[in-house]
Order: sequence, then structure tokens, then C-alpha cells
Amino acid sequence: MAAPGVSPGLAPAPEALAPVRAGTAALARRLVGLKARILVNTLTRSTWVLVGTVLGAAYFLFLLGLAVVALFLLGRQDLSLVRTVLVLAGTAATLAWWLLPVLAARADATLDPARLALFPLSVGQIQWGQGLGALVGVPGALTTVALLAAAGSWRSSPAALLAAVLCLPLALALVITGSRCVTALATGLGRRRRLTELISLAALVGLVLLGPIFTGLLSGLERLWDRLPQYAGVLAWTPVGAVWAIPADVAAGDWGAAAARLTVTVLTLLALVVLWRVAQERALTSASGGRTAAPRGEGAAGAGLFDRAPRSPWAAVAVRCLVYWFRDPRYAAGLLVIPALVVLVWFSRDPGGGSFFLYALGPLIAALLAYQISGDVSYDNTALHLHVLSGVRGVHDRAGRVLALVVIAVPLTALGLLLPFAVEGRWELLPGITGTALLALLGGAGLSSVMSARYTYPVAPPGASPLKTPQGFTVLNVLVQFVALGLILVLVLPAAVPLVVQVLTGDVVWGWTALAAGALLGPLLCWGGIVLGGRWFDRRAPELLQEVAQFR
Repeated sequence: MAAPGVSPGLAPAPEALAPVRAGTAALARRLVGLKARILVNTLTRSTWVLVGTVLGAAYFLFLLGLAVVALFLLGRQDLSLVRTVLVLAGTAATLAWWLLPVLAARADATLDPARLALFPLSVGQIQWGQGLGALVGVPGALTTVALLAAAGSWRSSPAALLAAVLCLPLALALVITGSRCVTALATGLGRRRRLTELISLAALVGLVLLGPIFTGLLSGLERLWDRLPQYAGVLAWTPVGAVWAIPADVAAGDWGAAAARLTVTVLTLLALVVLWRVAQERALTSASGGRTAAPRGEGAAGAGLFDRAPRSPWAAVAVRCLVYWFRDPRYAAGLLVIPALVVLVWFSRDPGGGSFFLYALGPLIAALLAYQISGDVSYDNTALHLHVLSGVRGVHDRAGRVLALVVIAVPLTALGLLLPFAVEGRWELLPGITGTALLALLGGAGLSSVMSARYTYPVAPPGASPLKTPQGFTVLNVLVQFVALGLILVLVLPAAVPLVVQVLTGDVVWGWTALAAGALLGPLLCWGGIVLGGRWFDRRAPELLQEVAQFR
């Protein structure tokens, strides 16, 4: 007699090979354990990664300590003040959880549905795994501790304290579910290049407007302080602020308002779960990447810029990089920083006099664009094998990338240089600022040429949304990038110092000295970086290809 579920004539599968039909809780626990193991392996794979993580964790623990102390002291205040502060702070924290992973392009991709599409997992199991997995990591742990401290702020009212403790799981579920839902929706939209660029532009415009908004808020700080309770009262009826006001309603005995806000929170949570589920289903069914075939007839009209470029390796590399600058959305996201920077500097200037940042706009643009090519090798991903297999010399690779940068950066830097003088005059500063911009662009390009040959960091792979970052991005990567930007600023000092002396003394000779320093040192540093970076590229080309091929 055959065993139940086994076809006649077939031997039952060995127990070790039989499929395991685990429930949702068991599979979610396995996914959480998988993420924890990946996190531990990431931290322990390198001493420098561990050191960078420890430094970042120490910084965030310091901020958390300040927040806990502030929340403890807040508990001694009147309940109306506690309500105002917690509703405003809770709303800001919820929006940060929802939006920052998308705007900063640092959404957690460890349990990405595209990675799990081939496994026998249901959408619900992946949702539970992602939701609980969000607690494994620095943001989840810090948020949990902060929520416990916020609940303690209601200790002067036992009823409010009990309500805050009961609402804590709801608040945690709200921030995590909203974060995963927004990330899943943004990932789906990110497969369309134009939509991705619009999202990036909207995000940058929002970030740019933060400066004028904060300036206006600070100018009317006294009036703003009096209106904070009104703002908190309005936010308390919104999906992102309702859960934070429930303890205050319980303390006041307003059970109707508490029940209404609880209903708003629960309905919001259910709507987010449904939207998240729909986005997950689409992600699982389109895990192949959603790429479409090119229309017929395209690509048969020649090689475009390659037909017009000189027949040399450095020219071919330069043309390929130019194509990236104009057509790759990852580079387009970097170029969108330039108009955002212009708007930010424009609103921060002093209308009654000169503005330091307005005159520094040209060198700032030059430095940012020069830093952009520090990730060129990482952006190439597996396409780097074209350079390795064809035997392109490292110096030609470096020179071609710098040439493409110069074609893009010179007109943008020139606009940034001329804008402050067209608005405010003081043309006597033009030579010094021009020299500083030259040194920032060429010296920064030389530094980036060396950096990209010695160090790679995870970036979005080709064809993916710029909002998506592959697994492996750590605090150390951020620290290295900040160090690179700091080194570019150090390279600018030979021209910046004479420029500052000219501003202080009014002697135009110092401005021409700055121009001479930029015109002489800039090309030397650029060529030195190309030669040194080229030698390291020749030595490490196979290793670089192996590193960047892992970015998924």
C-alpha cells in the first residue's frame, strides 16, 4: 500500500530530501535569520568595514542618547506640551522612515523580492520576512529604543502610559510597513527611466526647498512657537500623526477621539499592507528586470559618436563615457544635483551684499563633477571586461574618462562662475575664482582617477533604478566618499588661499596668483592622477572586474 501522497510504483522521497512545508511564521523567522547572518558577515568580512561600522554606530548611539535624555526630561512637563512634541516628532520620524530610503537611494535590498522570486515563498511570507527583518539593523534598533523612551514621556499619567505602550507596536508597524510599501512602489516605477528621472528631480526640488523653508521658519520662530500646538492638532488627524496623539486623548478621557484616531491608524496600516502586497506581486512576476526589446530598425544607422571620434583607445573610452553622461539615468541623477545646488545657493544668498556660497558656486560645481567619475568603474559593472579583454592601457582608460568629464563640466562650471558676477559684479574676483575652479576640476579629476582604480563602492547596476542600491553598502563606503571630497577641498587650497587674501586685502595681484596656481597645478595634478591611476588600473584590472561584477 503506497503511502498517502506518493504515486504507486514510486519510492517515497528520503526525509532529508522531502520538501519542507513550513508555515508563514517559520519562513519569516528563517528570512530574518538570513538577514541577521548577512549583516554579521558584512561586518566581519573586513577590519575596515568593522571599524567604519563601529564609528557610525557610536555616532548614532550618541544621537540616540541625546534623544532619550530629551524624552525623559519631557516627561516632567505638562501633558499638552508632551502631546505637541511627540506628535510633531513622531510625524517627522514616520515621514523619514517612508521617504529617506527612496530619496537617499539606500533602501535595504537584502530581502529584495527579485532575489527571492525563484524560491517557493508566498507574498505574505516575504512581507512578514521583510517587515520583521527591518528590525534587524541599526535603524530598526534605534527606532525601537526611541519609541520606548517616547512611551516613557507619558509616565505622569498611568492611563496615557498604558495607551502609549499598547500603541507602540502599531507605531512600529506603521513606520516599517510604510517604508517597505513606498520602497516597493518606487522600485517598480524605477524600471522606467523617465519616471525615475522625474522622481529624482522631484526629490531634489524638495530637498532644495528645505533651505528657504527653514530660513522662513527661523525668521518667524517666535510666531511659529505659538502655532506649534495648532500644527500638532492638525497632524494628529493625519495617517502619519494619529497614532502619536492617542495617549493624550486617553489621558484627557476623550475616548471618542482616541477611538477615531485608532481607526485612522488601523485603516492606514491596512491600506499600506494592501499596496505593499500589490507592489510585491508585481515585483515577483517581473523579476527578470522588465526589459523590453529595442524597436526594429534601431541601431542600424551607424555607431553615432564612435564614427566621429579619433581611432584611438582614449577617444573610444571618452565617447563611451559621454554616452553614459547623456543616456544613463545614474549619471543623470548626478547632473540633477547641479541645478539643485544653484537654487539652494541662490535662496541662501544675502540680498543686501555678496554671498560666499554664490561666488563659490563655480568651484563647488567643478568639485562635485570631478568627484562623480570616482565611481566610473563601479558604474561600468561587467562592461569593464571590454577594457580588460581588449588590453586598453590604464592611462588611456583614465584619460578617456577625464576627457568626457571635461566636455560636460566646463560649460556647467563656466555658468556657475559667471552667475555671481552677472548678479552682483565684483569682476576683480573672477581670476582668483577661475583658478580655484580649475584646480577643483582638474585636481579633483586626477584624484578621482586614482581613487576609482584603487577603491570601488556599490552602486546601482546598469539598467536598474538609481533609487536602488545593491547589498553591501556600509558606513565605511560613506566615510571613504567623504574623505575623497575632503581631499579635493585640500587640493584646492593653493588657489583658494590667495583668493581669500585678495578678498581680505583688496590686492588684485593675489587673484592673479590664484589663477596661476590653478592653471599650473591643475593640469599637473590631473596628469599625475591619470598616470598613477593608470598604473594601478593595469595592475588591478582583473581584480576590479571581479569586484564590480558582484554589484547587483
